[in-house]
Amino acid sequence: MVLRPWQAEDLPVYREWLRPHHEWHLWDGPYYARPTDDEADEIVARRAREIETDGAAASTPDLPPRSLVVASAADGSFWGTVSWYWESQETEWARIGVVLHDPAVRGRGAGTAAIEQWTTLLFAATGWRRLDLATWSGNHAMSRVAERLGFTLEARFRKARVVRGEVYDSLVYGVLREEWAQWCHDGGAGR
Repeated sequence: MVLRPWQAEDLPVYREWLRPHHEWHLWDGPYYARPTDDEADEIVARRAREIETDGAAASTPDLPPRSLVVASAADGSFWGTVSWYWESQETEWARIGVVLHDPAVRGRGAGTAAIEQWTTLLFAATGWRRLDLATWSGNHAMSRVAERLGFTLEARFRKARVVRGEVYDSLVYGVLREEWAQWCHDGGAGR
């Protein structure tokens, strides 16, 4: 697994994965509406503009890219994405995420490796004090990724998410720069 910049060749594959029938939608924010075809076309068009401008449309010069592709180390094929957005720009508090679109690569450590590399890259490229990620209590795989990587469960918003008629908690896991440095120094305790 590698993280790499977006390429024009990723766009048709990405567009296909945005279609609402794909299984990843059941896990990544399933409480949000899935994009319509028109919305998916606009998402891909926006990504194409970012590729054409070398990411300038999506980021500022002093910040890391907002998104990278999670790809096969063997052939570079598109597996998914990592991303970040501001939870609070005023305090440089960013929230990160990963989506593995291809179900064939889930459950094999790719999500853990992607979040580990992304967290390392973001702390190395910035002066940010913290990063966090949010999930829901029914997404056990994402919770395991966060816990395996030394993130701390910092918030549990009880009964905050409804997924397929069932009520779940919203979970936020966080890691501080110094905790991440120690975790890396210790060789990734618990791996």
